[in-house]
Amino acid sequence: MKYKTELTGLHCAGCSNLVKMSFEEEGLENVNVDIGTNTAVFDIDLASLSEVDGLLKKIFKDLPGYGYKNIKKL
Repeated sequence: MKYKTELTGLHCAGCSNLVKMSFEEEGLENVNVDIGTNTAVFDIDLASLSEVDGLLKKIFKDLPGYGYKNIKKL
């Protein structure tokens, strides 16, 4: 499934690379972090938005200063 979420706390390419690498380390695939729109698009084999939300909470727990909101299934 493909998902999109808004990101907070991104200031530069280094920020977007950190988020991208963190997503990939947790098994998200085809990750695209766009600093211009502060969004991330990714693929993951989870069935529900609540499962995706749980995984993103885990990821961002280890990324102080960054956050996410408004997860959408594409």
